[in-house]
Amino acid sequence: MSDENYTFAVAVNNKETLRKNLFLSPGLQENHNHQVLIKENYPSASLAYNSAIDEAQNEIIIFIHQDIYLPETWFSDISRCLSYLEERQINWGVLGCFGSRKDANGGLGRVYTTGLGLHGNKLNEPEPVETLDEIILIIKKSSELRFDPSLPHFHLYGADLCMSAKDSGMTNFAFQGFCIHNTNQLLSLPKEFYDCYSYVKRKWIKFLPMYTSCLTISRFDKELYQKKICEFSEKALGKRKVPLHRIDDPRSVLY
Repeated sequence: MSDENYTFAVAVNNKETLRKNLFLSPGLQENHNHQVLIKENYPSASLAYNSAIDEAQNEIIIFIHQDIYLPETWFSDISRCLSYLEERQINWGVLGCFGSRKDANGGLGRVYTTGLGLHGNKLNEPEPVETLDEIILIIKKSSELRFDPSLPHFHLYGADLCMSAKDSGMTNFAFQGFCIHNTNQLLSLPKEFYDCYSYVKRKWIKFLPMYTSCLTISRFDKELYQKKICEFSEKALGKRKVPLHRIDDPRSVLY
């Protein structure tokens, strides 16, 4: 699988961010043979990425954030993961670099995120997970998996896709594909997140509780209320936090 070409799909709202992060990745420099689909001006991630599925020319489709940097090792990491699953004839649904499940304290997959630093548990081989963080989601075009066009905005579409795979009898996996998420830190979750939370909860009530990288989606919304109370208390007490912003060059993390 080492010579395989992939389709990369990126929902973009800032081409400068794309240029200074994902397009700095060694495997996506000039003369690569991968297909890169830039999706702009879509109202939701689901609509953007379903369009990319329709246009994909390769079997392996990688949905990736514009502010991700893929080190030189990343392509050999994904190749090893695909070979591992292929050799064992595993019916997999969605792959990613950071996953969640009930017993995965701190998450599965070692990554670097601006504001958090290194986090997640390093993996020696792909591990089954319940959901995957949206920073990187990988499917096979032949799986016929698609994003829900009715899911609004740009949150929890990875969890929804993983539940669709699970509902179809497929297993989702996190693999050790170290990457750098050079993001702007959010101090509080926007209203759009809660809209997506409610939608995903209603849709997949049979699978609750659902463990995600943000919080656990549960029948009685325990973690959701805890988060809202915490944010309200900090605001009421005047505890102002200074958000951390993207660094100029994600490659500096490696040095």
